[in-house]
Amino acid sequence: MTLLSTIENKRCLVTGGAGFIGSHLVDRLLNQGAGVTVVDDLSLGRTANLAHHLGNPRFSLVTGSVTDSRLLADLVVEHQVIFHLAAVVGVKHVLDDPLNTLHVNVEGTRVVLMEAFKHQTRTVVVSSSEVYGKSRHIPFSESDDLVLGPSSAPRWSYAVSKLYGEHLAMALAPQGLPVTIVRYFNAYGPRLAGDGYGSVVAKFIVQALTGQPLTVHDDGCQKRGFTYVADTVAGTQAAALSDRAVGRVYNIGSQEHVRIVDLAQTILDLTGSKSKIIHVPARSVFGPNFEDINLRGADGTRASQELGFTAQIPIHQGLAQTISWFKDQGY
Repeated sequence: MTLLSTIENKRCLVTGGAGFIGSHLVDRLLNQGAGVTVVDDLSLGRTANLAHHLGNPRFSLVTGSVTDSRLLADLVVEHQVIFHLAAVVGVKHVLDDPLNTLHVNVEGTRVVLMEAFKHQTRTVVVSSSEVYGKSRHIPFSESDDLVLGPSSAPRWSYAVSKLYGEHLAMALAPQGLPVTIVRYFNAYGPRLAGDGYGSVVAKFIVQALTGQPLTVHDDGCQKRGFTYVADTVAGTQAAALSDRAVGRVYNIGSQEHVRIVDLAQTILDLTGSKSKIIHVPARSVFGPNFEDINLRGADGTRASQELGFTAQIPIHQGLAQTISWFKDQGY
C-alpha cells in the first residue's frame, strides 16, 4: 500500500489530464515537484491545455483510452498515485450519447481500479455532485441518501456511471486498495470549452462576449455552488495526501450558492456586455424527459475537518479570471 506525505518526487498518473480540470491538476502536481503521466483519448481533452509542459522531462502525454486494459496495466505499474478523472462529461454530451457515457465511465473506471488494486496504488477517483440526484437534503452531505430519477431520463446515465465507480472503489477499499472518492461541484475557470457543452459559465461568457442573448433555462432560480478550478484541484490533492481519507468520500465544492439568473447578470456586469437575458424552457433544449435540479450545493464540513480543505476563491474573482482567459482566446 502506497500512502503519501508529499507529492514531490512522486510519479503521478492523471487520466483525463488533457481536460479542463485535469490539466489544472497537472499544473499543480508539476509545480510541486511531481512527475506526471497523462493518459487521454483527446475526445474532450485538448493537447493545447498541456502544451506548456511538453518540454518538461517530468511530464509525458500518452494518447489512449482508459478502457484499454493493456495500456493501463503498463502505466499503473510505473506510478505511485493515480488521479482518475477521465470520463464523458457535460449534459449535452451525455444526452447525445448515453450509451457511450455508460461504456467509457463504467468500463474505464473498472479498468483503472482493478489495475490499481493489483499494485495497491494510492488512487483518487473523481465523482460528481450528480450522484445526489434529486435529494432534498440541502446542502448535500456525503452520508446522505442518493435519489436518482427514472431510467427513461437519459441525464441520469452519467450519475449512474459515477455511482458505479464509487461502489467499486468502496468494495475494493476493505480489500486493501488505498482509494478516496471526491465529488466535484460545478468547477469553472480558464480552459473551459467555449462550446458551453459542459458549463453554463462558459456558455454565458461566450454569449456575453459575442453579443448574443444569455439563454437561461426556465426561471433561472436554480442554485449551484460554483467552484473555481484552483480550489477544485487543491481539494483533489488534499484527498490524495491524507491517510485518513482512504475509504472515504468528500465533497469538493464552494459553499457559495448562486442562482443561475444571478450568474448571468454578474457575467454581464463583469464583461460590460449589452446582451440581454432571455429565458428558454430546458426541455426545449434537452428533450421532453429532461429533469433539472433546483439546488445543488455542497456541505463542506467533512472536507474541512478531515482534509483541511475549504474553497477560497469567491465567485466574482473566479469569474473575472475566467472572463480574462476567454478574452485572451479571442472571444
